[in-house]
Formats: sequence, C-alpha cells, structure tokens
Amino acid sequence: MKSALTALLAICLCLPLMGDGYDGIRAKQALKNARAGFDLAQYELGYYYYHGKGVRKNHKEAVKWYRKAAEQGYARAQCSLGYMYAIGEGVPQDFKEAVKWYRKAVDQGHAGAQSNLGYAYSHGQGVLEDKKEAVKWYRKAAEQGHARGQHNLAGCYFHGQGVLKDNMTAY
Repeated sequence: MKSALTALLAICLCLPLMGDGYDGIRAKQALKNARAGFDLAQYELGYYYYHGKGVRKNHKEAVKWYRKAAEQGYARAQCSLGYMYAIGEGVPQDFKEAVKWYRKAVDQGHAGAQSNLGYAYSHGQGVLEDKKEAVKWYRKAAEQGHARGQHNLAGCYFHGQGVLKDNMTAY
C-alpha cells in the first residue's frame, strides 16, 4: 500500500511539470526513455513539444528531440526535422537542410517524406523546380496510401503539371 501511495504521489507531483492528465504522463515517460537514448521516445517527445501535448509547446525543444532520433536513423523523425527546416519553426528556415532530411527518410521508404520531397521539387524549395520529379515523389507517396501525396498527385493531373492534364485521372 505504501509503494502505491508513493507512486501516486510521484505522479501527482510530476503532472504540473509535464502537463495534466494522460498526455502529461505519456510525456514524462517519453522523456525518461528519450534520455535513455530510445529513438522512438525521442521522436515522440519532439512531437509532444511541437504540439504542446503534455508539455508546453516549444518548437526549439521539438527540434532538439527530433534531431536526436533523426541522427539515429529514425525515418519519422527525419521527416519531421525536415519539415521544421522547411517551415522555419524552432530553426531558421533552410530548404536545402529540409531536403537533406527528407532524402534520409525517403531512403527508408517514408511516404510523408516522399510527399514533402515532391512538394520541394514542385515549388523549387531547396532543389531546382522540376514538376516531373515532383510527380515521381507524389506518386511514390500515393502508392503507399499517403493522403497528401494522393491529393498533390491529383492536383498535378488536374493542372497538367509534370504530367499531361487528365481530369479523369485527377479524380
């Protein structure tokens, strides 16, 4: 009984530091595992900081934890870190750095990174604008069921960007 009360007291004391409720408990556990070097926990902690789930929203802290996981080769973190560079949150905006991290995730088949790389090619962000290359990456993401990749690929067909205009294929 004493150990249960001690555990309950420890949780109650930590909640104000890590946020309220379940998200705060998850963030606290993620912090413990992230500090131990687990890439998934580092990614999750970055996610919590980015969205303010269980912790105060802090984009610089999100970047810190995304980077730790990304440097260990965790594809979701690589894509998220690339996104932070693309939008300039927590780091100065740097499209070339964004593309670097997207490519690392793409090498592992990450659909979100494929879609983001397609966007970079479509808009000439960090790479030379190349609509056909954009279509290639949107298609790879779409083939994995990635909704944004499907949407962007449909837009390419609808507007005839990088492919022949084809409204039937767009829909």
